[in-house]
Amino acid sequence: MADNQIREPIFTDDVSSIIPGEVIVQLSPGMHADISEPIPNGPSRGHSLPGPSSLGISELDSVLADLNTTSITRITPPAPTMAATAANESLVALSSTFKVRYESETSVETAVESLSEVDGVQYAEPNLYRETYVIPNDPGFPSQWGLTHIKCPAAWDRTTGSASVVVGVIDTGIDLNHPELAALLVPGWDMVDLGPSPIPPPGFHFEGDFMGRDNNPQDEVGHGTHVAGTISCRSNNGTGVAGVTWSSRLMPVKVLTRIVNNTNANDVRGVGSSADIAAGIRFAVDNGARVLNLSLGGTIDAQVERDAIAYAISRGAVVVAAMGNGFRPPPLGNNNMTSYPAAYPNVVAVGAINSADQRAPFSQTGPHIDVAAPGVGVLSTVWNDSFTTMNGTSMASPHVAGVAALILACNSSLTGAQVADIIRQTARPLRDNPADPVPNNNYGFGCVDAEAAVRRACPIILPSRPFLTCRTRINILCQKSVLIRCTSELICLSKAIRCPSETILCPSQTIRCPSEALFCPSEALRCPTEAVCKIDPGLSPEANPGNTYRYDPYGSGVEDWEAYDPYANWYGDVDDTSK
Repeated sequence: MADNQIREPIFTDDVSSIIPGEVIVQLSPGMHADISEPIPNGPSRGHSLPGPSSLGISELDSVLADLNTTSITRITPPAPTMAATAANESLVALSSTFKVRYESETSVETAVESLSEVDGVQYAEPNLYRETYVIPNDPGFPSQWGLTHIKCPAAWDRTTGSASVVVGVIDTGIDLNHPELAALLVPGWDMVDLGPSPIPPPGFHFEGDFMGRDNNPQDEVGHGTHVAGTISCRSNNGTGVAGVTWSSRLMPVKVLTRIVNNTNANDVRGVGSSADIAAGIRFAVDNGARVLNLSLGGTIDAQVERDAIAYAISRGAVVVAAMGNGFRPPPLGNNNMTSYPAAYPNVVAVGAINSADQRAPFSQTGPHIDVAAPGVGVLSTVWNDSFTTMNGTSMASPHVAGVAALILACNSSLTGAQVADIIRQTARPLRDNPADPVPNNNYGFGCVDAEAAVRRACPIILPSRPFLTCRTRINILCQKSVLIRCTSELICLSKAIRCPSETILCPSQTIRCPSEALFCPSEALRCPTEAVCKIDPGLSPEANPGNTYRYDPYGSGVEDWEAYDPYANWYGDVDDTSK
């Protein structure tokens, strides 16, 4: 499929993404505490619990009765008992949010208006369909140009990933038995709960597993599997394809299900609800995911997703999302629709480029874009143990999520905000016109650069063992990414400091170490003399006998959270009446 042959999204100005008969409601803490009806912690395994049709709050129950409410269920499990801090506000909000299903002819817009007028209701909004951002291409693409384009091979000189870093793939699930992925999977969950008879958009029908949450996040579309293989994949094994990381773990969180075009059986998409996406985000973070990839979205803002993403970011996760695929033909300047979750605060929003560093015609634009990544002819894993190429911002986003995982693999002390900032600040600037600023609305800060990002996050420290005294004359031979840490100064005396393939003029005066570090720049270093560096005593062999000093540019800090299992009863019987 050529780049300009864009498949129109399912949900457009003519096809609403609002799910009929469903409303999301968030209660104030005071109203939440007044609930007297037993509310199950969530849907049980394999089927949807009917749930109560009232909450025991008279004014709210009156509106629910007028709507002919059939069930009320929680979006996510109840929150633990926590101190009232700003960091916990998003978790408390999520835990006070419910999905209401009703059977009357009342429009969702009217239902939202009626519920919003009740005192104690924080907000009411539609439950929204979200869809994948993929454009299929032919399966014979010969190579993974994207990994080279973002300089993964150079980054792999430092790290190929770590099994301690978990990436949550919030998508259509993952092919659980794919030979390139199975060994990297950690337990995930199927969060799709569209009910027994979901109403599809015109011209489509649902297939497969769309009713009730369970522990089998098997991909039935292929999209999530393709995304996962770009993030992390069994690599350097002589078969299949490589991932941005080779050993980072993948958590399959299925929030989108299979939907098929009634007149074209080959037109298979992934579609799910904003409520289930929010639940999936919380599940992933609560179960150890440090990076989240969301190659999905829609054009309407959803508060329930905002709350979930705010919670993920407050827990230190890096949230990466696709900018979205427009369906308008060229010229490129008319693709500025806003897509969510990419446009939510603090999300790393990713657009798509081709191998010539040009924005893909389908890639949406806007001031919220952070970086761009390969999104045309991307070869990766797909369901049924296969491989194929696909186009889309869905394919660009996992390149960036993979780079975030590489950064955390070599410097786990970084916060999600610090990782996101490194990705932005080390991107290779891109612009359509020489006068365009960087960042700009088409490319953000530019093409993600795995090598530069890893160098920034995890600079190499010269071994301490050769430095036996505080001021020893040394010859320094730079390797890629070598960094010299000084507490005082570097003085050029007699011999050269060399960086391979480049030359830097070293001034005759003292070189102060900025921010405790002097990087080997990208031009060569040619000093007329030998260097003397006053070494931090903490780098001495006695202080560091393993000779493995780790540079932490940000300092470390681990947030202690109360040990609790919010999912212990999330899929249990309805006996649990906790609020």
